[in-house]
Amino acid sequence: MKNKTYKLVKAGIIAALYVILTYALPSLAYGPIQFRISEILTLLAYMDPFYIGPLTLGCAIANIGSPFGLIDIIFGTLASFLALNCMSRTKNIFLASLWPSIFSFIVGLEIWFLSDTPVNFFLVTGQIMLSQFIVVSVIGVPIFKLIERNHYLTNMIKE
Repeated sequence: MKNKTYKLVKAGIIAALYVILTYALPSLAYGPIQFRISEILTLLAYMDPFYIGPLTLGCAIANIGSPFGLIDIIFGTLASFLALNCMSRTKNIFLASLWPSIFSFIVGLEIWFLSDTPVNFFLVTGQIMLSQFIVVSVIGVPIFKLIERNHYLTNMIKE
């Protein structure tokens, strides 16, 4: 019983942390340039597939604040879910960090279809891919490399 409760609490904390970090900088969380600090947390799925669910839930809740509403809740969350699944199956952290950038085309399509003003799909998608790359690969990977050196933190994350 304790193990189930522990996992539920851990899942809730991770989902909430994703939402809080997204809402912390709302002007950068939505649109063609997305600099979501919360995306660093996606690397947790690389360390343990357990985090796919909490991070997907956190993304769905965070996307409630999106100007694209229900569409972003569905398709933005789908992009994250697909990236998280691929990350959990990739054995190299740097390669795993590229999946959020790769699946950014889904969000690019969303913005292209739903934007009130004409946008270039390739430009918008490229901007989102670049911002995902910067947040997850350039900033997130070194942070997680440091975490991996700390056996206590690593065990706590994988527990």
